[in-house]
Amino acid sequence: MLKCAKRNVYILLAFVLGFSALLLGSGKMVAAERDPVDQPLYEIVAVGRGQGQILLATLASPAEHVEWRFRRIPVSPSDKTVSNVVLSLGGTKALVVFSDGTSHVLDLTKRITGISAGDVPSPQHRLPQQVFPFEKNGEVCLLDDLNQPIDNECTTAIAAAVHEDGRVLYAHEDGRLVVVSPNTGAQETLPYRLPGGADFQLLAGHRGDARDFLLLISESGGAQAGAPLARVTKIVDPRMPAAPVGQFANPTVAALRAQLEFSNAKSPPTARSLSETLSDSTLETLAANLNVQTKPAELSWSFYRVEANNDLYAPVLEFADGEPDYPSDVNFWEEIMPLAHGSSIEDYRAAYAAMGDRRWSHCAIYVRRLSYPGTWLIEYWFYYPFDEGKAHPHIHDSEHLFVEVDKLGGTVRNVFASDHDSFVPNNLYSTLVKNSAPVVLPLFAMVELGKHALAPDLDHDGRFVRGVDDNLHIEPYAFWGLRDRSTKFHFMMEPYLKSMSLPRSREGRFAIAGAEILFPGLDVPADHQVCALEPFPNELQCTNCDITTAEAATTFLVDHPDARVPEAIYKPYVLPWHEVRIGVGIFDWSENRGEVSVAYVGDFRHMTGGLLPIPARLGIEYGWVPYGRNMAVVLGGNKPFVYSKSTMFTGVRVERLITNTQGLYFAVTTKFPDISVRLENGVLAPSPLHWAYGGVSYHFGYVLELPSAHKGNLTHHIGALIDSVPGFPVLLEWRVSFGFLRTRGRDKFGARLNDRNPYAPDPQGP
Repeated sequence: MLKCAKRNVYILLAFVLGFSALLLGSGKMVAAERDPVDQPLYEIVAVGRGQGQILLATLASPAEHVEWRFRRIPVSPSDKTVSNVVLSLGGTKALVVFSDGTSHVLDLTKRITGISAGDVPSPQHRLPQQVFPFEKNGEVCLLDDLNQPIDNECTTAIAAAVHEDGRVLYAHEDGRLVVVSPNTGAQETLPYRLPGGADFQLLAGHRGDARDFLLLISESGGAQAGAPLARVTKIVDPRMPAAPVGQFANPTVAALRAQLEFSNAKSPPTARSLSETLSDSTLETLAANLNVQTKPAELSWSFYRVEANNDLYAPVLEFADGEPDYPSDVNFWEEIMPLAHGSSIEDYRAAYAAMGDRRWSHCAIYVRRLSYPGTWLIEYWFYYPFDEGKAHPHIHDSEHLFVEVDKLGGTVRNVFASDHDSFVPNNLYSTLVKNSAPVVLPLFAMVELGKHALAPDLDHDGRFVRGVDDNLHIEPYAFWGLRDRSTKFHFMMEPYLKSMSLPRSREGRFAIAGAEILFPGLDVPADHQVCALEPFPNELQCTNCDITTAEAATTFLVDHPDARVPEAIYKPYVLPWHEVRIGVGIFDWSENRGEVSVAYVGDFRHMTGGLLPIPARLGIEYGWVPYGRNMAVVLGGNKPFVYSKSTMFTGVRVERLITNTQGLYFAVTTKFPDISVRLENGVLAPSPLHWAYGGVSYHFGYVLELPSAHKGNLTHHIGALIDSVPGFPVLLEWRVSFGFLRTRGRDKFGARLNDRNPYAPDPQGP
């Protein structure tokens, strides 16, 4: 008996360990699919000009496929091609010169369904430092981001390029290249002269680049016997013209390589080595794919290296009346500590409260930007000296808002707002959802009273609205919302009610310094535009230091799970759309047998492809008892107990959650015992092993699922089953399972080819 029991235990352990190894391997495969971050090639935007259209293109995710994704801007008249397109540094605006010589500046962050020389959409943001060169009739004039001349600055020249620091490189008719400084007007003539008759393009760099200007020179190469002259494109540094930086037969490859040459010195060592070793064959593949993916259109291409403007997406924070804490820089403790009459947390809190309006004098937002194929992820981190909400008030509090920005114009693709611990879903808004509205700049975000959790305020009305401010958690039980009025310790497990939120007003708004310059007419009090953007610290300052110090505050920021792994902001383990559960439990108390189970669980909406948008979850289950017991089996209309070598169970389970962690369930299960007897002429007789139908049982009760980022979701089903065994019409059941392979749609950053286009409305069906 003991040997048999041990064998059964070994069977159970082998099953569980084997399945766990499979799940672990699958998790590693998923992690391996992520694109590396901050590669110089990600920053390149291609601009194509063709009849009746402008095309913008960036590398698509996954980057290893070396494919482009596009944004099309229709141009009227459709038989004309615009003369020139110049992108701004951040790629959010473009100077467009139409075929008749008319110029306009487009706000690319907005949806644009078409443009013409006489009709261009109004902008939603300003770029006060942006300068565009506009060439017409042998002159180059400098224009601002509203298409207005800058101080009547026009120079006799045939082309120009503007560096990020404001210096302008002019090309003159006689081939001279002259750099003019913006403040002093000082002129510097470069040693290189443009060759006569050659096609050329001026390229300008960014701050921190190894080179400030480069040229693309296309001209005929050396003669070959019996063949026409080959045309080559050279990359030339006009400050060091003795030898070209590179020479290419394909002008698109030359243009791509020139942009990478700018970025080498600015990139971190790992990224720089990848840029330097990026083969010409890879660039040739990119160039070929650009041609193939845009056929049959004939387009003229130019390339720009863009860099996101962190100020542009910094949120306007909306606080409720009575908020005791405001975002501060970590050095604020140096001001609080001398004011405290004692060393307890209460003493520090009282000193902080006594500062009144000076509490926001050190307002700071810590920012970090990561680059992915097609998008940037801009992280905004907020540090608060105290969390004073119910429940669990504490010293040091950090919250964050992540904004994913599309590189094909700078529109916001996704907004991720942090909300407490692993039990709670984050408030998320995505333009990848069908029929979702575009995000309007500037961004607004509501701050939870005392606890400082965040929620997007997409319509700027100061109230949280399900489906408007969070469109990825649409079931009533599935979102956090904003809980200003929650006062109970278990408030994290309660369903959201509209009454939990307080309205926000103008007096509670705070923005970065100078926000009104970016967004003229911004309705934020002038004395509340005080927050400074600071670089997010990269390293832990201490692991065991005095709690009331800047070092401890910095460590609190840096050590957050979302800072270590930004993808954790998705929280796919909280209310997953799909998951695999493995569990053990007592399926049938009277038969005294344990069960190992595997279930595939998800919400109805996603399990059925949207056909059944029921606010509930569906589970398909399989159970197995690998050892023998007496089992009630249907034989000849009766249900006698017979010996079963092992038993299988299959069933369907429906879970109706009331909160984000708990609810009710109902299930129907059939069992199939492996018996060693059969019924012959009304008499039980020995039989070869075979599976028999063991009947149906009905289950109902309470379900509790506690999410965990790393340990699997712990789920309890506690309830009753009916009509499983003769003589025991109602029995107790208790099942414990762990959920793995949890998914909730998108859990990676970057833009894919099949993503919904955030710049265009969804096509209407018939």
